[in-house]
Amino acid sequence: MNFLFIFLIIYLIGSSIEFTITEIEEPFIQIKIHPNEHKTINLDYARDAILQSYNNSRGCEITPMQVQFETQEFRIIQTQDFSDQDFEQDTVLNFRQFVSMVHIKDGMLAITSDSIAYLLKFNYKTVFEHDFQETGQQFARILWKADLQTIAPSLISKNELPQLLFSPSSNLAFLLFSDSAQLFSMAQMESQTTQLDVYQVTDWRKRTYRGLTKEIDGLVFSAVGKDGLDVYKVVQKDLRYIKNLRFKDFGLNSSIEIVDFAVIKHGQNEGNYSMFLLDRECGLFLIDIQKDQYINFSLRSWINYQSGGISVDTRNGINVFMAYQSLNHHYVLEYNVDIVNGNWFLIRKKKIDHRIIDLDATEDFVIVQGVNQHLILYSNGYDFVMYHHKDQVFKHLGLRDFEFFNQSYKLEDIDDIAEEYQYDDFFFGITAQSAFLTRFQVEPIKLKCFYHQNEINQQYTYFLQYNTTVDGIQDLVIRHTQKVIVEIVKTYLYEGEFYFLCVVGFFLGLVLLMGLGYVVYWFQNNKKEYQILIEQIEKTSREKAVKQINGSTQKGDETSVFQQQNVAP
Repeated sequence: MNFLFIFLIIYLIGSSIEFTITEIEEPFIQIKIHPNEHKTINLDYARDAILQSYNNSRGCEITPMQVQFETQEFRIIQTQDFSDQDFEQDTVLNFRQFVSMVHIKDGMLAITSDSIAYLLKFNYKTVFEHDFQETGQQFARILWKADLQTIAPSLISKNELPQLLFSPSSNLAFLLFSDSAQLFSMAQMESQTTQLDVYQVTDWRKRTYRGLTKEIDGLVFSAVGKDGLDVYKVVQKDLRYIKNLRFKDFGLNSSIEIVDFAVIKHGQNEGNYSMFLLDRECGLFLIDIQKDQYINFSLRSWINYQSGGISVDTRNGINVFMAYQSLNHHYVLEYNVDIVNGNWFLIRKKKIDHRIIDLDATEDFVIVQGVNQHLILYSNGYDFVMYHHKDQVFKHLGLRDFEFFNQSYKLEDIDDIAEEYQYDDFFFGITAQSAFLTRFQVEPIKLKCFYHQNEINQQYTYFLQYNTTVDGIQDLVIRHTQKVIVEIVKTYLYEGEFYFLCVVGFFLGLVLLMGLGYVVYWFQNNKKEYQILIEQIEKTSREKAVKQINGSTQKGDETSVFQQQNVAP
């Protein structure tokens, strides 16, 4: 195998980081295929690929990476749940619809526009069976329903959508508004109590705007627009306000308007975090967070100066996605970021043909959420090879909110489930009146070939190029070049049939061998039994002969004695 090392600096945007492409020439692949036969080869580790024909043949093609989905949805809010008065007050907010949900340890908590809270628990056996259609069982069950109207006035009076927050560290749920917040115990909800104890958050700061609010290790971060970023701490059954972050803390004079953020934890130890902070006008920042007795923020790097920010997200802290709007056009940027030293570079810029509402990232891809149509963009999108591929569209009508299954949540009541199921890939959420669960599986890039009957005994040559990445090395892409030779052959058996006959022949031979072994075993046993029978017969014959001889001798002695007795005077 020949190795050609080519070092290229692709982008230098605000940081000095070298992006390296290493080219490798792989051994050629020879494929023998019958006419009208489909042949598929998986490129399991490829992130993108192209196939060029030397003979202008179109029998082989590259299919891009795809995500397969299976979805189950069941309606929760039924027609009988409404009264005549509800239908008379035909307004969007007052009419009962789901407006917010949050992922809890083993299910979800959802709330409607008229402050009815639903607690749903996963039916894990159904979820992990991968058999939605045949089992006919729902993926979740309604454990409890509560009317929070008394502590959370209707949204008509609040004139805003509520936001739910769950704290895994304290098992508390929070109902958040811009000017107030309430909390209650999830353990009490799960016990299906007749009365739910609700507490007011006493130190909640009133803000004009409230965006994403998220809890990690007992710290609550809340994006509050032009008021910056608020930080709270969970203290027993309350929240304590700690501090507010503004750009002046970093020595910047720019005005602030935080719209979104993503937090990455360093290792398993609490106290060290990185935050990707998105400002509507100033762009994307990488922030270091240290937690000891106090919370300290420090600016690591200013990644992007683009205005019009909408959303930012990352799952691994390496591939960071940012969405923004410019002149009524929507775009997604993907960055490769080293959070240790703050270096970064732009991987790609993608124009989106629909409105972007949010970004949600996994290890493999990001869902660009629209209104009814959503787009799948794959991580490590090094479009230096497969620049012409089409992104995958994912449609889910009426999707209101969803979250990916959080693998860090401890599944206490399903310890008997195998580990591979605990790390299954699915997301779940709500529509206006239903709950849904969608499982996804990433299908690798594939090389597919198919030829017709009139191409027998012909040979075609292709050149395959595909990119792979290396775990732990962020700035290295390996570009593989491989020659593919396809030969169309005609034999009596297809490859699959040949393998099938080989398997059948193997099993028949195995059965014949076992039968032959049994016959030999039976013959040996019969031979031994025959030998034992012969020996017993010979032994019996000898014993009988001895007895006859002994009997004759004894009779002769008795006659002599008798004769002697008769002769005596």
